[in-house]
Amino acid sequence: MKLSLENVDLDRSGMTAVTVELQHAINTLVQAGGGTLVVTPGIYLTGTLILPSNFTLHLEAGARLLASPHEADYQAAETHSIAELSRMALIYARDAQRVTLSGAGCIDGSATAWFSPQVDKQGYRQPKVHRPRLLVLEGCEQVRLTDITLCDAPMWTVHLVSCHHVFIRNITINNDLTLSNTDALDIDSCQHVHISDSYFSAADDGICLKTTAKAAALQQPIENVTVNNCIIRSKSCAIKVGTETFADISNVTVANCVIYESNRGIGLVSRDGGHFRQMSFCNMTFDCRHGDPCHWGKADPVFISVRHRAPDVMPGDISQISFTNLNGTGEGAINLHSEIAGAIRDISFNGLTFHQIVSGSDQQGRYDVRPPCNPQRPTGMGLDNAYWVDPQTGCAHGVERYPHGLPAIYASGVQNLHLNAINLTRPAPLPAGWDTDDVRINSGEIRGSK
Repeated sequence: MKLSLENVDLDRSGMTAVTVELQHAINTLVQAGGGTLVVTPGIYLTGTLILPSNFTLHLEAGARLLASPHEADYQAAETHSIAELSRMALIYARDAQRVTLSGAGCIDGSATAWFSPQVDKQGYRQPKVHRPRLLVLEGCEQVRLTDITLCDAPMWTVHLVSCHHVFIRNITINNDLTLSNTDALDIDSCQHVHISDSYFSAADDGICLKTTAKAAALQQPIENVTVNNCIIRSKSCAIKVGTETFADISNVTVANCVIYESNRGIGLVSRDGGHFRQMSFCNMTFDCRHGDPCHWGKADPVFISVRHRAPDVMPGDISQISFTNLNGTGEGAINLHSEIAGAIRDISFNGLTFHQIVSGSDQQGRYDVRPPCNPQRPTGMGLDNAYWVDPQTGCAHGVERYPHGLPAIYASGVQNLHLNAINLTRPAPLPAGWDTDDVRINSGEIRGSK
């Protein structure tokens, strides 16, 4: 069954909330056993909408769902998952099957309504405590996101939790680059996921694979994920695995992607017990520049890190990771950093062209292993790792200078690192304080040749 809003009497100016009317149209399709709701051109101000099984939300070109700026409009559903401190969602489904969002229209998160208008000295606009994610699907099967645009999210944009058989193609996520915690796409404990031909731009992570802390019924590993032919910009990390890693993550392939204007390119960050296995990153270009101090990372094209979050939880190891045909420019270094000897192992770079350049940032020459580094709140949230300054360094806890100055490749606590066909170009002469060694290995074993 197909139901169009064309002849429905409701406000299309975005001035008056039409949540009740939209949900009524969705429920009409539920009673018919499912179908497609066609949102025709106009601006539709709305709070939480709950999607059923066997349902397609299709936004025609010129149609815009505009998120309400009022917290009271997000009480129709409470998500199982928590993002920062929020359980609110604009569009939500739980345990649904065959759910599709499609069309050339837009979902607009009205982000500025949820943040202070000015940035602080860390480059951070303070948010409200509770903010809605734009799309949250939990425990769903056969999910399709195609052609649609999501913009100006006030929190994580798309959060898929413990979903199976996910197909994402030709979507655009474009968020305000001054607003933190606005991840573009979070794949959380999902399996059999295909992402392709899409554009992601956000102040926080671009594509993030994670296994957050959640109820046992939803806690699953991530398995079988492919990402192809995407363009990503991030003031945090463009393609990130972690930091929340309470279950294993394996069988991930990322290929033919462009990373630009990003603080960190590829990040694998283990903290909470889950193991990383069998990941491949190939045929990618990168451009990594320093971001504001509130963002984790120091312009590192590749960052792999294992360290404790909770003192009594052993972080999972990272192994069998390959990087093939990476090419790009960066102001930082490739940084492989384990506080547990050998917890990062069997890492290979096969074909790397890295042009290292001088930055105007006073952060150049430092590395960043946040989170967690705040000694007073080791298991706290992101803000606890952004603002607590180490009086000995004047920087946030976890931000330190490279011990011998800035190299091009740095490895500490790594075992069985393979470097083959490595082409590194650096400024000549090297700036004062830079490491004269292109590759600095503090411990572990290196094999191969430049």
